[in-house]
Amino acid sequence: MKAIHTAHNKAAAAAYIAAQHDYLQRVAAHCDYAITLQTSLRTCGIKARTMEDRLYKAQGSLRQLRNKLNRLLTGNGYKRNDRYLPVFVAAIEGTTNDYDLNRTLHIHIALGNTGHEATEATRRLLEDGIRQIWTATAVGTADVRVDRLTKGTEHRWMDYIGKEAHTGSTGNTGVIDYSNTQIPAHLLND
Repeated sequence: MKAIHTAHNKAAAAAYIAAQHDYLQRVAAHCDYAITLQTSLRTCGIKARTMEDRLYKAQGSLRQLRNKLNRLLTGNGYKRNDRYLPVFVAAIEGTTNDYDLNRTLHIHIALGNTGHEATEATRRLLEDGIRQIWTATAVGTADVRVDRLTKGTEHRWMDYIGKEAHTGSTGNTGVIDYSNTQIPAHLLND
């Protein structure tokens, strides 16, 4: 009976991972930037309850970043018109770390629908703005990287930010932070 239950759980997890992959790939074409943020929250050898608390803090800081970034990119436009809402898909990684003493929770983000053309100049401005917002949060550090996604790389970036879900029997199917993910409805309907 236990083998049947285990096989069912594996099949359900595989179906969830496949559905999440398809969903993220559908959104990928609308993303212009790849963002990586580091936190000050160490992850090696901590208890499950402590990890839950740290994950909660990271999600709260990410929420602050997302809200301020929406305002930075659109003013109040995203509140008036859903079409202005930036695409924001975030993955919080490091919750399954049991080997690297220096590792912290870190976040990968796909950002798009920003209302401007992604150029090197806008990338630098965006990186500076995100760094200012992120370091002002409870867990943010100055270690912020923003890269432009060129045609074709956006799908690889989405695969990359969802990679922890695919790591064998210890896969982290909750790596995508759906509480902070935002995707304008019109992009999903296209």
